Amino acid sequence: MTSKILNATAIAVFVKTPGISPVKTRLAATTGTAAAEQFYKLCTEAIQETLETASKTLDIVPFWAVGEEAGLSHPMWQGFETLHTGEGGLGQRQHHIYQSLLARYQRVILIGADSPQLSSRHLNNAIEALDSHSLDNNSFTLGPAVDGGYYLLAGRAPIAKDIWTNVTYSTAHTAEQLLAQLPSKAAILEPMTDVDTIEDINELKRELPAENLRNKSQKILLNYIVREFK
Repeated sequence: MTSKILNATAIAVFVKTPGISPVKTRLAATTGTAAAEQFYKLCTEAIQETLETASKTLDIVPFWAVGEEAGLSHPMWQGFETLHTGEGGLGQRQHHIYQSLLARYQRVILIGADSPQLSSRHLNNAIEALDSHSLDNNSFTLGPAVDGGYYLLAGRAPIAKDIWTNVTYSTAHTAEQLLAQLPSKAAILEPMTDVDTIEDINELKRELPAENLRNKSQKILLNYIVREFK
C-alpha cells in the first residue's frame, strides 16, 4: 500500500494562538490588541468556512499548522486536525510542515490567516495550475501577495530546507527570492492582499465585495472591518 493518498491535497493554514502568542502586531499598533485579535479570529473563521466549503467539491484535507505546542488543543483550532510547526524561524517551520505533509499527500498547499478573502476558486486554480504546469512532479504554484510576499505556496515535489531558510521574510522581495530558488519554475496565481497593517484593510474591503460573498464568515468579517476600521 502506498504511503500517499493519491490525488489528495493537504492544505495547512499557519496560525498563532491569541493569548499564547501576539497576533497581528503591526495592525495592533494602530487598532489596539483587542481589535487586532478579534480581526484575526474572524479571519480564521472565514478561512475555515472556505476550506469546509471547498472540501465538498475538491479532494482536500485541511490542517491547522499551529505555532505553539500549547495551542494545539485550543478551542479555535478544533475544526481541523492540528499540527505543531516546530520551533525556529518561519522558513524552518514551513519546511517542517510541507515535508511532513508531502510524505502523506500528493500535493501540499501552505496558506496563512492573513488573506481571508481566499475562496474555493483560488484553491481550485492553485491545484489546476499545479497539475497542468509541468509534465513531472517538479511543479509548484505561488500566489503572490501585493506587498511582495506570498499568500499561497503549493507543491508536488520536495523543497530543500535551505531554500526555505535562505528567504528573507516580510520584505518586498520575499516571493521573488523563493521563486528564484525553487527546483523548477512555478505557476503564478493572481495577486492578493495579505493584511499586516491598517492600510491593508482598505484593500481587503475591495477584495471582499459584499454582493458576491457566499461565505457567511466572510460577511461577518466584512461587516466588522467596515464598522471598526473606518
